[in-house]
Amino acid sequence: MKCLEIEKKGEEVCILHYIGELTLECVQEAKEETESYVRSDAVHTLVIDLSRTVFLDSSGIGFLVHIHNRMQSQDKKLYLYNLSHQVKKTLGLVKLLDFFYILESEEELEQLMDEPGTQ
Repeated sequence: MKCLEIEKKGEEVCILHYIGELTLECVQEAKEETESYVRSDAVHTLVIDLSRTVFLDSSGIGFLVHIHNRMQSQDKKLYLYNLSHQVKKTLGLVKLLDFFYILESEEELEQLMDEPGTQ
């Protein structure tokens, strides 16, 4: 099952929409598809929309931490956007809500898009 939809915003921002479960079964595919955006010189900001992610296991958490660290090592930004209730609860239980940059609303996403260097 395809669990990822990709949306380009501007020249330097890519929004990835994860749908369904972010678990061991789909993390490898998600990692492979996401890696091209992490490595791309054109993409400086990655936004992961988790509004339609209904479940996150330890593999999904590890995937998000891995992408965060890869982006940070390249002086790029990763934002988690519009966390579903279940994802927010899971990240809260493992004390990772403060680890990630989190955009709570469409207004915050629009502000990010309006910042210089993210177009």
